[in-house]
Amino acid sequence: MLGRGSPGMACPLAKLGRSSPDYYGSSLDQGYHTLVPSGWTAQEKPKRRPPSLTERLPDDLLLRIFSCLESPDLCACARVCRRWETLAWDPSLWTTLTLLGENLSGDKAIRCIVRRLCSSAGRASLRKVVIGEGAWITDKGILMMARRCPELTWLQVHGCSAITDSALFELVTRAVNLHHLDITANVRMLKDFTDDQYVKRYELRKHETAETAEQSCIQISCVSVTPGPEPPRRLLLQYLDLTDCNAVDDGGLRVIVRNCPQLVYLYLRRCTKITDAGIKFVPSFCSGLRELSVSDCTQVTDFGLYELAKLGATLRYLSVAKCVRVIARRCYKLRYLNARGCEAVSDDALTVIARSCPRLRALDVGKCDVSDAGLRALAESCPNLKKLSLRMCDLVTDRGVQCIAYYCRGLQQLNIQDCQISIEGYRAVKKYCKRCVIEHTNPGFF
Repeated sequence: MLGRGSPGMACPLAKLGRSSPDYYGSSLDQGYHTLVPSGWTAQEKPKRRPPSLTERLPDDLLLRIFSCLESPDLCACARVCRRWETLAWDPSLWTTLTLLGENLSGDKAIRCIVRRLCSSAGRASLRKVVIGEGAWITDKGILMMARRCPELTWLQVHGCSAITDSALFELVTRAVNLHHLDITANVRMLKDFTDDQYVKRYELRKHETAETAEQSCIQISCVSVTPGPEPPRRLLLQYLDLTDCNAVDDGGLRVIVRNCPQLVYLYLRRCTKITDAGIKFVPSFCSGLRELSVSDCTQVTDFGLYELAKLGATLRYLSVAKCVRVIARRCYKLRYLNARGCEAVSDDALTVIARSCPRLRALDVGKCDVSDAGLRALAESCPNLKKLSLRMCDLVTDRGVQCIAYYCRGLQQLNIQDCQISIEGYRAVKKYCKRCVIEHTNPGFF
């Protein structure tokens, strides 16, 4: 029997425990070489792809880059990778939402975006929403923003006629910080604006020129207050454009100016139901008004414009049709005056305007009975004039235009269409007013 320390037993065990080249042929080759890809040695490891430039950017830097992108671009970035998706939906990037495109469902887009933002932040951080022409939104989208976007301050919707008063009233009730509401081409909002129901600002703008006025869209605006035992809440509204709002009458205008005492800009172009009775409320409640337009308000007479003269030195911009003498004597800080088509404006009236308003920068007296004498008084009293329209002033000749060009060297725009101006007057303007753009209908000037 062999013992534990027997050499006959130790030798085979020792050979089994040792990695002898004589016994196995190789110390490392035990069949594992078949797991190594061809072309690699046993000591080599596969190389990792170096990170790209965007992968090396920190999250805060990517967020700053994403903050410069519009809403459609953010949605495209969210489809790149998971990291970009997380960063692109950061609530801080979604304070402004712009929806543009033909046949785009604004309701569906707003629902998806608002839900995604609410899932990460609890509520949507949207402050400004712009729905451009082509995108379609209804009351559902407005109600979604009213309930999920309490910080909304700016809403601009163009060409969506499916929006009704009920949805907008819900919006202005819930979004207490809303101060800009722009709705264009909304023909269903034809309500009587004297109803005191909700308090908020409805601002509607129309970007058009006088030549395209007949093609404009209907714009409706409403500012009213909630009835109750407490005094009505005053609004901080400073800009209000009610152009072409045919449903606004004297009662509605009184509600507007009463609840918006801080109005600075008020435009009532072609509000045909407004009369002198409504105009007299404007200076009574809005003493700080700087710009006012009552052009083409056919029922406004000299009496109503006489009331506007109470605004005094604060008024800088005025677009009227009558009574410019009274206005000019009182509102001596006027910078812009549109009296186009006023038959009562003659050389005497133009002289009063020029001497009373030396700070005048822009003047439109087209289709008025002004001549060279009135233009000379204007040129001598208003040397800082920048824009002047004399369109269809048949009594104006080269002498009047030469006076304007000589005294008003900073003139930038001159309209002499359909006037009796020859090449001599044209050359005088080009000589003294180097940067002036001349609008004319004489083919011989080219």
